[in-house]
Amino acid sequence: MTLVHIMSEHDTNLYGTIHGGVVMKLIDDAAAAAAGRHADGPAVTASVDRMAFLAPVRSGDLLTVHAELERAGRTSMTVGVRVTAERWNAAGPGTEVATGRLAFVAIDADGRPRPVTRP
Repeated sequence: MTLVHIMSEHDTNLYGTIHGGVVMKLIDDAAAAAAGRHADGPAVTASVDRMAFLAPVRSGDLLTVHAELERAGRTSMTVGVRVTAERWNAAGPGTEVATGRLAFVAIDADGRPRPVTRP
């Protein structure tokens, strides 16, 4: 699952860089979509196993958030996420700015864990 988002001045903190929480939300969004697709239904964040901020993100950066399933258990899944940034108006390689590893649990309509249906 890959999400792309242009960061704006609305996302900045007092230092003029993007709030870490904004980046964390994008990481959680991409990871949840990857887990939900694998589970063929709702999956909720159970834990954030690891989150690392490697470089600052600035207004005008184009963030690419790539989430990939690392492991699937009976009801849970682990998703790894990599975030890169590049200027929105310039071509070139992106800079890795954050990584994360999150655990998700597939749930049924009542919010109880359910088996992950896909191999």
